[in-house]
Parts: sequence; C-alpha cells; structure tokens
Amino acid sequence: MPPVKPEITSFLLADMVIQEKETNKWSAIGIFDRIQTANFPFVHPNLALYIRLSDAEGDYAVRVEFCDDNDCILGVFEGITLTVSSRLHNPEMGIRTINLLIPRPGRYYFKLYFNGEFSRDIPLLVREIKEKVCQD
Repeated sequence: MPPVKPEITSFLLADMVIQEKETNKWSAIGIFDRIQTANFPFVHPNLALYIRLSDAEGDYAVRVEFCDDNDCILGVFEGITLTVSSRLHNPEMGIRTINLLIPRPGRYYFKLYFNGEFSRDIPLLVREIKEKVCQD
C-alpha cells in the first residue's frame, strides 16, 4: 500500500531548530518570514525549517527546493527519509541549511515534496536596506 500523503500542520522558518534528546520536544528559535540586508549576494549562515505533519503513514523521501520568484531552483535539500508507523502519530522534523546563498532582494520559496509530490511552500521575503550616510 503506498504511503498516505501527509498534511502539514506547521511549516516555519527559524534561525535554529532543536530537538531535546530526553523528551524529543522540538524548539524553533528565532522564527521569521523576512530578511533585511544591505549587501548582496547575501549568505545566511544558519537557516532552519521546522515541519510538523499529521495524517501521515508510511515511508517518505523528503525533498526541499529553495526557489526564487521565477521558480528557478537555487538550492536542494534531499536525502532525508521519514518513516511514520501510524496515522495517529504527528511527526516533527527540522532541516538545517548552512550558508544559504541569497543572490538579490525579492521573494523566495522553500518548496516541500514527499516522495516526489509537491506538498506546500513557505515564502521568504528578502529586502534591501539602503545604508545611511551620516554627515557631521
């Protein structure tokens, strides 16, 4: 029987996601949906995704694509597998990026796929800050 397509109940961008070893509880630290910077290309040193699912059962190959607003793929995070033994379980997962390159201001998306099938995306708005020049 093929796996059931999971429902996404939470999909967040954060500076960091942590899973506590003793309790298996997840924490998302520094949740955001936009970045402001004066310099491009910009490299975000640590960006993380927190995902919570429901109504899932089976084995899943998880893939995340980082795309610009023209649907050009700028990064791919794959090789992630998830096994859910029961639809009564609500699995959580964190995906960490390191040195994510953002070439210019604009709207970007993290697109989430399970077993090659698109599920949902989450936007990231990146704005340019003009540096102020102070005069004495």
